[in-house]
Amino acid sequence: MSTTDTTERGLERLICTALAGHPCEPASDSSAPEPPTGGVGWVGGYPAGYDREFCVDRVQLAAFLSATQPEVAEALDLNEDGPVQRKFLAR
Repeated sequence: MSTTDTTERGLERLICTALAGHPCEPASDSSAPEPPTGGVGWVGGYPAGYDREFCVDRVQLAAFLSATQPEVAEALDLNEDGPVQRKFLAR
């Protein structure tokens, strides 16, 4: 008989597994996370990629725009802080 992990970490693992298809172990870097292979398509991020001023994960935003709208991603240059990028993020 196995025991159930009733800790907060255990609950987090259950939620992550349902959303992403894996238990969402924290990674050591802040590169763009790998696309999901299971779950419902949710991809976890890293605290270092989150911009509190604009309330967005810049790493995931840049990866999404690069994959879906490469021309826009190039024009915005989300890796460099500048007026075009800040105006986009403010909207």
